[in-house]
Amino acid sequence: MNADSIITNAKVYTVDPGQPHAEAVAISGNRIAGVGTEAEIASLRGPNTEIIDGQGKTLLPGLIDSHFHLYMGSMGLGALQLEDVTSLAELSERIRQYVADHPNQLWIEGQGLAYNIVDSGQPITRHHLDAILPDRLIILRSIDLHTAWVNTIVLEQADIFHGRALPSPAEVVMGVDGLATGQLNESDAMSIVTDLMPQPSHSERLDLLRQGLARLATFGITSIHNMFGDSHQFELYAQLEEAGDLSCRLYVPYHFTPEMSVHAIEREAIPLRAAYQSDMLRGGSIKIFMDGVIESYTSLMLEPYANGSHSLGDALFTAEQFNEIAAQADQHGFQIKVHAIGDGAIRRTLDGFAHAQTVNGMRDSRHRIEHIELLHNDDLPRFTESGVLASMQPLHASRPDIGYYENWMHCVGAERYHAAFRWRDLRNVGVPICLGSDWPVVTMNPYAGMEAAVNQQAWGQGLVNQALTLEETLTGYTRAGAYAEFMEERKGMIRLGMLADLVLLDVDLFAIEPTALKEVRPLMTMCDGKVVYQQ
Repeated sequence: MNADSIITNAKVYTVDPGQPHAEAVAISGNRIAGVGTEAEIASLRGPNTEIIDGQGKTLLPGLIDSHFHLYMGSMGLGALQLEDVTSLAELSERIRQYVADHPNQLWIEGQGLAYNIVDSGQPITRHHLDAILPDRLIILRSIDLHTAWVNTIVLEQADIFHGRALPSPAEVVMGVDGLATGQLNESDAMSIVTDLMPQPSHSERLDLLRQGLARLATFGITSIHNMFGDSHQFELYAQLEEAGDLSCRLYVPYHFTPEMSVHAIEREAIPLRAAYQSDMLRGGSIKIFMDGVIESYTSLMLEPYANGSHSLGDALFTAEQFNEIAAQADQHGFQIKVHAIGDGAIRRTLDGFAHAQTVNGMRDSRHRIEHIELLHNDDLPRFTESGVLASMQPLHASRPDIGYYENWMHCVGAERYHAAFRWRDLRNVGVPICLGSDWPVVTMNPYAGMEAAVNQQAWGQGLVNQALTLEETLTGYTRAGAYAEFMEERKGMIRLGMLADLVLLDVDLFAIEPTALKEVRPLMTMCDGKVVYQQ
């Protein structure tokens, strides 16, 4: 049978251990019809076969971002983007310009703001925001989306100026004067404010999701593991699929929150899994937040933070709660994905997975821990003992060589640097590591993530350099990502019969300097045999 298209004159890196390199790839329908030399693939050429010149550049399997927030990130595309703001002066200028460009907009919504933009190193407060604009409603979300800062008028309208009791670790942070400082920690606190804000219409939501999907295609990302899901989001994605607008494969979990009964698994998660099982949109996992983030002292630690407060942070679920949920979800065949950043949260999660295995017996569950920013050495071997996967995000890691995330390093303290972002240690003991971005917390650009993974430096003398090789990193964005969603027989490699998800880059990836990885861009992205982006 003749191929629909052939990509030739390419440096094909298949990520297939049995045949890692090739020169040409043939596609028929939505499948790989041939992988080999140009001469071998030429036999599949017919009169109507489209020939795509690879220009001597690298052709990879379509990239898989294993930790992504499509809905949240897309809904924020209209907000003021603050990732590059480094000072209060810059913040003031950016907000004032935004107001000038949107004179009739009552709410000023920003996202991506760093924790340490105040010169004194102290947190942002309502006083800082009042000095910029006291009479417009301002809410600015942090770079990790676990904290927000608002001005006084927002606190008053939300009726939290004098505080409000919330379940830990959510918090309306209070000042020594007995009034709210303007800092809101975690979603239960932030939602008090966001519930007051105007919400996009149904058609606007769909349009914003299309924008998010279009951005994914420009980076060669053809699959994402979404990290939040409910019936509303599944319905939106299904509408996009029905309209032919779903240009990326979505693996969507059911988000289980602390206030839910364990019966929600049977009542809601199981029906959603049954309803969505196409090649483009699938359920089948459950997502849980075990803790918050280190920068706001809301991650659960085994030893106190390095701020002198003797705080260990907190968890959203007690050990008993999580054990019960893990056992029930595992019994019903769900993969469990747990956000766990602090070493205490990671240990509690591993304990829960072990409990599920004791109750239900061993199976190929591929339960996952997301982030793993601080891992105690005693817990390292437990990943392989229980078959737990590591889902990690290279751009979250502090970089002592270029000064990323100084606030994270200050909260942890130098005595625990050895336990941070242990990609190499985990891989060395045989733990499968899938990689992703956590967009919109950081850029969705996977090549920036690759650069961070390959060029990571040891944090101090005598400490292990946790950097990955380029081949290991590419595996983390392809084959390991497919394995982490039970799809390793269908995607994640360029192999005969697999789904035709491909990305042609603008460079020979193995010929450039490692520091240039972040500048790489796709020339073409193909998902399900269709070109969804072309430069």
